[in-house]
Amino acid sequence: MSGSSIKQNKLRSILSVLGITIGIFCIISVYALVHSLEKSLNNQFSKFGSDVVFIQKWPWDEFGNNYPWWKYLKRPVTKPEEADFLVDRITPNKVKAIAYLYQQNADVKTAKNALKGVEIKCISYQYNQIQAVNIEYGRYFTYEESNSGQPVVILGASIAQNLFPEGSPVGKKVRVGSGICTVIGVCEFEGASMINNSSDDGVFVPSKWGLGYFSYRQSEDAQIMVRAADGVSIDDLRIDVAQCMRAYRRLKPGAENDFAVNKMSMITDAISSLFGQIKKIGLIIGAFAMLVGCFGVANIMFVSVKERTQEIGIQKALGAQKWFIQVQFLLESIWLCIAGGLIGIFFVWLVLYGLNAAFSSSLGAGASLSLGMEDALIGIITSVGVGIVAGFIPAASAAKMDPVTAIRSK
Repeated sequence: MSGSSIKQNKLRSILSVLGITIGIFCIISVYALVHSLEKSLNNQFSKFGSDVVFIQKWPWDEFGNNYPWWKYLKRPVTKPEEADFLVDRITPNKVKAIAYLYQQNADVKTAKNALKGVEIKCISYQYNQIQAVNIEYGRYFTYEESNSGQPVVILGASIAQNLFPEGSPVGKKVRVGSGICTVIGVCEFEGASMINNSSDDGVFVPSKWGLGYFSYRQSEDAQIMVRAADGVSIDDLRIDVAQCMRAYRRLKPGAENDFAVNKMSMITDAISSLFGQIKKIGLIIGAFAMLVGCFGVANIMFVSVKERTQEIGIQKALGAQKWFIQVQFLLESIWLCIAGGLIGIFFVWLVLYGLNAAFSSSLGAGASLSLGMEDALIGIITSVGVGIVAGFIPAASAAKMDPVTAIRSK
């Protein structure tokens, strides 16, 4: 009966659905967009490792309006010798790998082609055990090559394509900065990255070779990476690493650390907090839209009750109970709201699909905008809730009618 009433008043039903559609679209679009971006960012940061600590100059958890950057600016950058010290001092059963990394920009050339300002990643041997260097052609550095600082290089996919468009570069010579290196490998193509951590536009060289041509002291992001062994708490590892670094730098008891021991959860927690605030803002905006839609549906339901007063009187005269009348109008309100919610969810999916197609190149590999089942379920539940709220008072007023008075009404 509630369904047939909706079909008989199609234009009125469509107009009442429109407000709910707009409200659900506002709420779910924000939720779906935030969830997609948050998931994509966290997934890309998680590639750095949730079980890895990063020892470097700058802390990751103190950024804000009162960030004392001048205090950290004077800190020394981490040194390769400090990485060697940690290898000797930290108990082997607590760590899987310890690596050193610093980056510089330099020109990379062949006899025919040249690229300016390429990111040169100077890495120690165990870097591949912490951050995967996926090789498509060739191989990774051997321990001897890394330890002795041999002139070998691994090219990113885009770099290899630009320098050697005619064929495989493995075994050929390239000039990296002012040094000549032999290409031993080419990385797999990764595509663009939201956080600019793709290896496509960079090259890898052994850190000991790099020390002969580049200065780690000029690299603000020079860092030591320590990966915890299985079953070792990341917080316990941070304490051990901090103690070793204080011992190496001979800091007095009570003196403040002149280094930072960071972990990836500092960034992912900050991302979740930021997107949590965005969700709240979206919820407030959507709540106002839903309130307008709720009033629209309630108004339509009052009109429907008024038009069907005689019908209600006849039903009650034939023995219909109050709950039957009330459920009938409540269902009508809920059907309208669910229809509006489904249309709103469809438009959210359509918009996200279009945005994903338009910005797929800039969002990068592994990043996508999509409508999750959780977001869609929130939209449906919200629609049902609004339908109950909007239809409760009209349904209650219909259920309370006196059958004689209702039948005689015009």
